[in-house]
Amino acid sequence: MSTTKDQGGSSGSQQGTERPLWSFPADGNSDWGDPIAIPAWADREVAAEAPAPESSPGPPEAKPAFGERSGHAGRGPARGTKRGAGQGSRGQWGNNPHSSKRSSQRPPRARRNEPKEPAEPVELSDGQYATKGRAILLRQLTASSKSRAQLKTKLLEKEIPEHIAEELLERFEEVLLVDDEAFAEGWVRARARSRGLARSAIRRELRDKGIEGQMAETALEQLDDDSEEATARDLLERKLRAPSMGADKDKSVRRLVGMLARKGYAPSMAFRLVNETWEERFGADSEHQG
Repeated sequence: MSTTKDQGGSSGSQQGTERPLWSFPADGNSDWGDPIAIPAWADREVAAEAPAPESSPGPPEAKPAFGERSGHAGRGPARGTKRGAGQGSRGQWGNNPHSSKRSSQRPPRARRNEPKEPAEPVELSDGQYATKGRAILLRQLTASSKSRAQLKTKLLEKEIPEHIAEELLERFEEVLLVDDEAFAEGWVRARARSRGLARSAIRRELRDKGIEGQMAETALEQLDDDSEEATARDLLERKLRAPSMGADKDKSVRRLVGMLARKGYAPSMAFRLVNETWEERFGADSEHQG
């Protein structure tokens, strides 16, 4: 079929496009010549091949301008139509204009919380338990020195079998990495120096760490009555440096005796040392004021 280049016109085709000869309109709206005169192309053979006018393509459908809404199915009843009875002014879905949209949405699917089967515990061999226990002991001893009882408790908490824990602790004792006697002696010195504790308070702490009996008493021999009294006096002198402690002797004595009792000192010794120290610090001032 012969074609020709479209030079543009009222037919709506773009310039420069190829189109068949029979598609040119002959309705009088074309700018290709006199609509009454027979066009020259009508005498060609290809004109006889043109389809009937009813089968020829029509003009392109007009597109809506920007911002103009075009009606389509599903947007509600067209204008001029009567609403159904009982629909009201906002349609058949009630007062909420968005209720139809919400009702069409599928509800969220509920999750099924199916119980998970507990995983079977992994059974380790004795060699693997020993390797794990050895690493636990080294970490504990790197942080600070500990007694044998403390280390055994930690191993059992980590699910190390008891017979493997005992073997590991015996091996660590052979290489002197675990030594309860040395631990007890160091603990007594540190607690008396840093916290000012008496022998009775330190004895209770050693018992909590699994050291008692003769081993604990041997370690406590480092503290005698004289060193214990010197430690108590040092505590009292530091507390009595505040001038407010001299305002009310009875109140200050009660507070200081309670402090020494919490640190393990005997009540008789505490009352005697508190009265003597207070008189040395504030006795002259109280007499002068009186």
